[in-house]
Amino acid sequence: MAFREPRVLLAVLLTVSTTACGAVENVVGRKGFRSGSTTMEPTIRKGQHVTARTVDENYVPKIGEVVVYRPPTYWLDQEPQLDADFLTARIIGVPGSSVSCCDATGKVVVDGRPLPEPYVSASPASAVTFEIDVPPDRLWIMGDNRDVSADSRAYRDAPERGTIAISDVVGVVDNVGSN
Repeated sequence: MAFREPRVLLAVLLTVSTTACGAVENVVGRKGFRSGSTTMEPTIRKGQHVTARTVDENYVPKIGEVVVYRPPTYWLDQEPQLDADFLTARIIGVPGSSVSCCDATGKVVVDGRPLPEPYVSASPASAVTFEIDVPPDRLWIMGDNRDVSADSRAYRDAPERGTIAISDVVGVVDNVGSN
């Protein structure tokens, strides 16, 4: 097949290139996003590119993981953090966890133990006090920049008491790039 117009050839090459990159991304199980907010600072700065390992129905969340997730519809009034419909946060409580804040030293407590959080520079770890037993199939999440993050704490009185569904997790951040 001969192309007489260089623009047509370029369009075909770009389409093939884009399709191939998407196919490789899906095979490898990784997806890239760009942060649009300061809620995960200092871990992820606004404008930074992050790569997440995509998850499936067999995903078992772990406390401390930074995840990309689809927020519940009633969270959509907050400032977007990532590309389009996705936000990032750190998992603080998994199903069955008892999570509260704060202990006498200003730390979040999970299952009776202070949570080591070197990424949180301020004390207390949350200006908002809370206590929750995380329901089955749900997660309690918080941003690292606690003073600006509209995370689970902001929706404690909403449906599901501020937790998100495990099935709303799209991926686990495994690489933070540059701006």
